Amino acid sequence: MLSLLLAKPVVVFQSPAWGYDTFRIPALHRTNHNTLLAFAEARQSQADAAGNHIVLSQSVDNGRTWFILKTIAKPESGSFNNPTIVELPNNTLILHYQHYPANTHEYDVAPGHTGPKTVQSYQITSTNDGRTWSDPTNLTTQIKNPEAHTLASGPGNGIILTQGKHKNRIVIPYNQRIGNRWFVNMAFSDDQGKTWQSGDPVPADPKLQPNEVQVVELAGGDILLNARNQASAKNRLTATSRDGGKTFTPATLDPNLPDPTCQGSIFRIAWPSPSKPGIIAFSNPASPTSRTQGTLRLSFDEGKTWPQTLLIEPESFAYSALTKIDDKTIGILYEHVVNNRYQIVFRSITWDSQASHETSHSVPNHK
Repeated sequence: MLSLLLAKPVVVFQSPAWGYDTFRIPALHRTNHNTLLAFAEARQSQADAAGNHIVLSQSVDNGRTWFILKTIAKPESGSFNNPTIVELPNNTLILHYQHYPANTHEYDVAPGHTGPKTVQSYQITSTNDGRTWSDPTNLTTQIKNPEAHTLASGPGNGIILTQGKHKNRIVIPYNQRIGNRWFVNMAFSDDQGKTWQSGDPVPADPKLQPNEVQVVELAGGDILLNARNQASAKNRLTATSRDGGKTFTPATLDPNLPDPTCQGSIFRIAWPSPSKPGIIAFSNPASPTSRTQGTLRLSFDEGKTWPQTLLIEPESFAYSALTKIDDKTIGILYEHVVNNRYQIVFRSITWDSQASHETSHSVPNHK
């Protein structure tokens, strides 16, 4: 077990501010040059599609201080949603997000790839640590099921496979809706993000509704997904891919990961070695009834069990994003309601692998 030490919170996006009503939907990434990037939707109101812009704040001191935000994606009309970030070994940042047409919402859009009421998916890139970004590339025809009404990346992080037959493949998780049924699948690229393919929908029992999703690479190159369940059961959904994200095993409920129907984050912190197990981190509101009990869990057996927990925030805690800062530090960016508005807060967690876990707080499992 690790001895975990939780740093004080730092507000990165305070609502209202900079002409925006509300900030939501965090994504967090440490670049190859050790800059922390915090992304969010900057909204004109508290609605999901509220003329949203995608904004970015940067930290060069491991999250202790943050630069003033910059707007990196601003629609002519409508809303941008669901920032999802990944970085190539050559230092190119790739960000996926979606566009909702003006005066629409999740249940008021049309299926298909074109038309005034269709959701579109875009990609922008940066080659200078997030200081400037490219013009957007429309990926809709490559990624979206033509029968789907909605699609959403992440939100949070994509991954690049480091092992196995599909080494160097970029994998970005998506959810889509056809009629009243949600499904998740992967968008993947084998040419550094120039073109994309769409993986098969993850099989799921009709009683399950996989929704917002994140993925992590397992030892050997398999992929573990962890998804929100939009149906009645209040637990996370998991499935595994052995072919680089094209297909997955059927999604199943994890009885040890309670969830109130919310987004969560999963992230590889350390790879296994002959002397130490690997570490995978997971964060979510660990309550089956409310977006509270924000909890970090650690797995030392490739996501099979989560024996160590740390309570991050006992009260309001919604969407979150994890990243590895260094070999002894995790960063978490999460939503926290203050005065009826979401703020987005950063905290770091450091550890000592030789010590007991006296500074971590146990959170009961709800089954």
